[in-house]
Amino acid sequence: MKTLILITFIFFGGLQIAPTKIKVQPTTPRIYNAKAPRLEIYSPKNNQKVRGRYAIYGYAEPYAKVKVHITSTYYEKLVNPQKETITKGKGPIDRINRTYPVTANKIGYWQINDIDLTNRNWEENFTIKAIVDGRTVTVRVYDNTHPVVID
Repeated sequence: MKTLILITFIFFGGLQIAPTKIKVQPTTPRIYNAKAPRLEIYSPKNNQKVRGRYAIYGYAEPYAKVKVHITSTYYEKLVNPQKETITKGKGPIDRINRTYPVTANKIGYWQINDIDLTNRNWEENFTIKAIVDGRTVTVRVYDNTHPVVID
C-alpha cells in the first residue's frame, strides 16, 4: 500500500504541510481469456412449450465434439368409455433415450435437425443435454397438449 503526502495551502496562515494518509488500492491486472470454455443450447429455450419437429442448436468451442442426449418421460392416456373422457393415467414413464453426436463448425455453431418433440400420450417432458469434455448444459421443455376426442 502506498502513502501519499498532501501539501495544503492556507491563504492567511502561510504554507503548512499536513501529512495525510490516503489508501491507494493496488490494481489487479485484468486477464481476458479469449478461449474461455463455452457451451450453450440456444434453441429450444428452457421451460419452453414444444410441439412438433424442432432443430436443436447451440454453441461450443470451434470443432468441439458435442454429444446431445435427449430423454423424455410421459403420462399414460386413459379413456373412460362410459363418459368418453380422456384423463391422465400413471406416469411418468420413460420413452426417449437417445444420444446424437455432432461436431461444432469453425465458429462453434452446432445443430441437429428434425427432432420430434411431440407427446405420445398425455403430457411429456423432454430433457435436452449437451455434453463436451465433462461440461454439461441442460434444457427442459414440455408438451402438455391434451388429446381431443372426436365423435
